[in-house]
Amino acid sequence: MITTSAYEAFFNTAHSACFLTSDDGQIFRANAAACEMFGYTEPEMMEKGREIIIDTSDPAFTAFISQRSQNNRCEGVLTGIRKNGERFPVKISSTILHKDAQNSIASIVAVDISENKVQENKLVDQLEKSQQQHQKEAFSRMLLEAVLDSITDGFFIVDRNWQILFWNKTAETIMGKTKEMLIGKEFWREFPELEMLKLHEDYTSLFHKNQSIRFREYFPMYKIWADVSAYPSDKSISIYFKDVTEVRNLRILEKLEREVLEMNARPDSSISQTLDFYLKEIQRLHNGMICSVLRVNNDRLYNWSGPDMPAAFSEAIEGLAIGDNVGSCGTAAFRKEKVVVTDIKHDARWVDYQELALKEGLRACWSFPILDSRNQVMATFAIYYKRVKEPTEEEAQTLERVKNLLSIILENKLSVEAVKSSIQNYDLVALATNDAIWDWDVRSDNINRTGKGMKVLFGYDPEDAAAEKDFWIKRIHPDDIARVREKQAKVMENPYEVYWDDEYRFLRKNGEYAYVFDKGYIIRDEQGKAVRLIGATRDITDRKTNEALLLDLNNRLKHRADELAASNVELERFAYIASHDMQEPLRMITSFLQLFKKKYADQIDETAEQYIHFAVDGADRMKKLILDLLEYSRVGSNKDDLAEIDAHELVKEVVNVFVSRIAEMKARIEIGELPVIKANKIQLFQLFQNLIGNALKYHSGESPLIQIEGREEEHEYIFSVKDNGIGIKPIFFEKIFVLFQRLHHKTEYSGTGIGLAICKKIVERHGGKIWLESEPGKGSCFYFSISKSAEQYQ
Repeated sequence: MITTSAYEAFFNTAHSACFLTSDDGQIFRANAAACEMFGYTEPEMMEKGREIIIDTSDPAFTAFISQRSQNNRCEGVLTGIRKNGERFPVKISSTILHKDAQNSIASIVAVDISENKVQENKLVDQLEKSQQQHQKEAFSRMLLEAVLDSITDGFFIVDRNWQILFWNKTAETIMGKTKEMLIGKEFWREFPELEMLKLHEDYTSLFHKNQSIRFREYFPMYKIWADVSAYPSDKSISIYFKDVTEVRNLRILEKLEREVLEMNARPDSSISQTLDFYLKEIQRLHNGMICSVLRVNNDRLYNWSGPDMPAAFSEAIEGLAIGDNVGSCGTAAFRKEKVVVTDIKHDARWVDYQELALKEGLRACWSFPILDSRNQVMATFAIYYKRVKEPTEEEAQTLERVKNLLSIILENKLSVEAVKSSIQNYDLVALATNDAIWDWDVRSDNINRTGKGMKVLFGYDPEDAAAEKDFWIKRIHPDDIARVREKQAKVMENPYEVYWDDEYRFLRKNGEYAYVFDKGYIIRDEQGKAVRLIGATRDITDRKTNEALLLDLNNRLKHRADELAASNVELERFAYIASHDMQEPLRMITSFLQLFKKKYADQIDETAEQYIHFAVDGADRMKKLILDLLEYSRVGSNKDDLAEIDAHELVKEVVNVFVSRIAEMKARIEIGELPVIKANKIQLFQLFQNLIGNALKYHSGESPLIQIEGREEEHEYIFSVKDNGIGIKPIFFEKIFVLFQRLHHKTEYSGTGIGLAICKKIVERHGGKIWLESEPGKGSCFYFSISKSAEQYQ
C-alpha cells in the first residue's frame, strides 16, 4: 500500500502547481511549485484566496467554474496573476474531490503554459517515492490519487513483475480499459498487442539496467502517436505516456506550410506545382484522404490540382457549371459555404453525379470554397474518401488551416500573375504605339520613359533623357512653357481632377519644334495629393499642319459658298423673271394664232388648220413646262421656317384640291393615322399633291383606290401613298425621278416629267429619301421619309 506520507511528499514536491480549494475560492493547501509560480507564500494564498492569483473577472473563469460544477471535473486556460502584477496564461486541471450541502473541496493542478515546461521527471520521481510509502490517511490518499487522475496525460505504475498498481483516468480513456479492470493484473496479458515494446531498443535499459527511457512511437491499434517516459525504481516502474498525434501533425503541418509558402514565393514555381506538392503532403498526414483543388472561372469548375484523383472523374467534371445540388464542389462554390457530404450514394446534392463518383469508388466528399479578399470564389478545396466518413475534429482543424493557406497562396499567385500580365501588356502597348510613354513619380520627381516613341518621334534616347535633370521642361518652347506649367500645377492641385492634358511645342533633337499632345492619368493618395502621373506624348505636327491647311481650305470654300449662294439667288431670280417674261410671247403667239384661225377659217384647208392646232398646243405645253420649271426652282428658294404639322390634316386639305376629279372618277382615298411632324408646310403640301395627283392620273380604268399611311421611327417618319393604277416596270424606278423624264407619250398622259423630280427635291431638303415598289398592272406604292432633324438639311 502507498502511505499517506508518500502522497503528501508527492504533493509538496511536485513541479506542477497544486492546490486544494473550496468551491467559494478559499485555498486550503498550496505546494511549493504553486508558491514559486505565483510569488506568494502558502499562508498568503490561504489568507487571500484565489482572487489574488486568478483573474476571476475573465468570462473564461465563469465558464470554467460552471463546467466543473456540472461535470465534477474540467480543464481550461485562465489568466494567472503573479505577486508582481504580471499576468500570464495558466492551464488549469481541476477535480471536485468532496462535495456536501455546505461546500466542496477541489484539487487544482496549474501549469504555466507561457514557458510550456512540464515537470515530468520530477513528477515521476515523486510518484516512485510515494509508491514506497504506506497509506496512513484515506483522505490524503484519495486526495493525491485525485490529483494524479486530474493529470491530462496517461500515467500508470507497475511493479517489477509488470502487475498494474495504479491507472489514471486519462490512461483509461486512451487505452479503453478502467482501473477496476486492471489493478493487480499483468500488463502484458491485458495488452498483448503492446508486447512488441519488449523488442524496443530501450527496453533492456529500462528493465535490466534500471535506466529511465523516453521515446516516441506510433501505436496503430490505437491510431495515435505517443511520447512514452518510463522511470524505474527497485520495486516499480512509473510510466507516463502522452498522445502527441495532434502535436506531431501540427508540427508537420507548420513545417509544410513554411515549405509551401517558400515554394509559392519562388518566381519559377507555378500554381499547379505548388498545389500538387501541398495536396500530396496533406494526404500523407491522413491515411486514405484524396485531395483536389478546382478553379472557379466564369461560374464553372476547372481542374487545378488533384494528384491522386481518378483521371476519368477529373475529365468528366472539367468545365462543369456551379449551382445548387451540383455535387459538393459546385454547391460550395455556388453557396460560398462549406459542404460536407459523408455518403455520396444517399445525398441529394449528388443525385446527378452519383453514378460518376461511385464508378470511381468515391463515397464521401467535403468541399470548402476558397474566397479572395473581395469575397469572390477563386476555387474549391475538396477532400474525398473511398468510404462513408465524417470529418474528425482533428481533420476539421487541419482542413480549415489548409483552406486558409490555399486562400493566401492562390490570391497571392494570381495577383502576381495579374501584375506580370499587366506589366507585359503595358510593355506591349509601349512597343505597339508610337507615343512617348512616361511615368512620373511626383514625390521623387523621377520620370521613367518606356518604349521607342521617344527615339522615333523626337530623336532622343530614353536613357539619356532619364539621366538629364529637367530634360523635358528644358525643351518646351519658351512661348509655351509658362502656360503649360501653370495649367499642370492647377490641375494637380485640384483633388477632383483625374487627367492632365495640354498641347505645346517641343524641341526635337534635330533642332525643329514638333507640336505635341501630352496627356497623363493622375494617381492621388488618400488626401487627394497627386503622387504619380502616367501618360503619353503624341506628335501632332502633321495634324496641326493639316488643320492649318484645312482652315485655309474652309475659308476658301466659305468664300466660294457665299459666291454660289449669291449666284443661286441670281439664278432663282433669273428663272422666275425668265419664266414670267417667257409666258408673255407664248400668250401672244396663242392669241394671234386663234385670231388668224377665226378670221381666215373659210380660207384655209384642213392641213393648215391642223398646223395651227399643233402650234397652239405646243404653246400651251410650253407654258405648262415653264410653270412647272418655275415651281421646281421655288422648292430651293422657299425659305419658310419648319413648323409642327399634323400630316393627317394636311393630307385632307390636299384631297380637297382634287374633290371634283375624285367625284368624276369615283375614286376612293383612305387616310390612315399620320404623325405630327416638323416640316415646311408649303413643300409638304406640294409633295402630297404631286403623289396623289399621279395616283389619280395613272389609273388602270377601274375606280382609283389610294391609301395613305405614315409611321414614326427612331430617327425619321415614313410615309406611303399606294394606288391600284397601271404600275411601273422596275427598270424605270430611278428614271422617273429625273427632271423631264416621261414614260408615256403626251397623247396618253399629260404632264412635263417634273412632278416626281420636285417630290425628290422636297424630300431631300427634309433629310429623307423617296422610293417605290411597283409591278405593271398591279399598282404602285411610293414611300418617302422625313428626318426628325430636318432643320439640318434646309
